[in-house]
Amino acid sequence: MRKQVAALRARVPWRAGAVALVVVAALAVGGERALAWQDEHARATDEKDAAAAAAAEVEGLIDISGSTSEDDVAKLLDGATAGFRSELEAQADRLRRTLSKNKVAATGKVVSTGVVKLEGGRATVIVAAVGTVKNKQTAEAEPRNYRLRVDLQRDDDRWLVSGLEFVA
Repeated sequence: MRKQVAALRARVPWRAGAVALVVVAALAVGGERALAWQDEHARATDEKDAAAAAAAEVEGLIDISGSTSEDDVAKLLDGATAGFRSELEAQADRLRRTLSKNKVAATGKVVSTGVVKLEGGRATVIVAAVGTVKNKQTAEAEPRNYRLRVDLQRDDDRWLVSGLEFVA
């Protein structure tokens, strides 16, 4: 009986060590997976938010008219970084005058977005949109298709447009 108790005692520390090792390994793997999931979730959220900000700015640009140009331009400026806002402000008066003088009524909507780059608080989004444009020289609204590359920068909890370019 004493031999059996001694043998049991000899085996218990080894088994306890093995169980402890398995538990520690499982916790390490679980912790690593939780951190990876958290990173993936944060990236997916950033992609969604950047795409939404790009879409809003593009819609603001293509859904614009002479009669509402003051508000339309203000919305564009609100979604821009300081540097891009300065560029827009430099052209805003001329844009408003042109829209009003030509009686422009443009409508549009975004049909697709795709984040092509996301790193370090910066993103590049390709936006496809459709719309119509009517002015004093057209009898009816004419259809338009737009493709834009939108560069964004995160500013605290908002994505702001830092550059915008029409692409083919």
